[in-house]
Amino acid sequence: MSDIEMEKRVVAREALKLVSEVELLGLGSGSTVKMFVEELAKSEHASRLLVIPSSKQIEEVARSLGLKVAHPDVRRPELTIDGADEVDKELNLLKGGGGALLREKVLAFNSELYVVIVDHTKLVARLCSKRALPVEVLPYGVSWTIDKLKGKLNCSAELRMSGSLPFTTDNGNFIVDLRCPPLDDPESVEREIKKVPGVVEVGIFTNLADCVYFASGTEVRRLEGRCF
Repeated sequence: MSDIEMEKRVVAREALKLVSEVELLGLGSGSTVKMFVEELAKSEHASRLLVIPSSKQIEEVARSLGLKVAHPDVRRPELTIDGADEVDKELNLLKGGGGALLREKVLAFNSELYVVIVDHTKLVARLCSKRALPVEVLPYGVSWTIDKLKGKLNCSAELRMSGSLPFTTDNGNFIVDLRCPPLDDPESVEREIKKVPGVVEVGIFTNLADCVYFASGTEVRRLEGRCF
């Protein structure tokens, strides 16, 4: 196990402490959330919880481990545990590396508490310091959407591919990855991108995370916010 994988496992186990009184739990996506689901399935909470996954990948993992999966319209989750590609000191998030940003944002927005778990490499001074900014777009007119995004922002834009075909999200949409300078004002960038017709959702999450837990070695720390 690499040091980063160890950190993901450590912070996943720490997050398990948050679910003792939760009945309906939202699950984000990504490798750290996958580890959290594995730890959850081994815990005493597994038999009583209902989970709402944000992606087909995490739903398959949850079902394969015997967790009870609920439809997202039953009621709103008391807590959602999610990961992130980048996190800044204001608890703004960059998400969408796995392509599940739309459903992740729906879960985040509708959860009573939204907690993010990451390894220490995901902490940045400004979003887009290390990673491209994912934008979910309609397949219809995608080349027009890409041209408008290029013209509107100081970023290059390219359609995400899976082999020789465009990467397709669980919602049947495409992902455009924007290579931008580090963002000084993520919220305004999100607003500008969402003005472009054809854009479905943006991988910038502002004013959503209640708490961020991050692992540094074997120690778990938290960024300020509405933490536990």
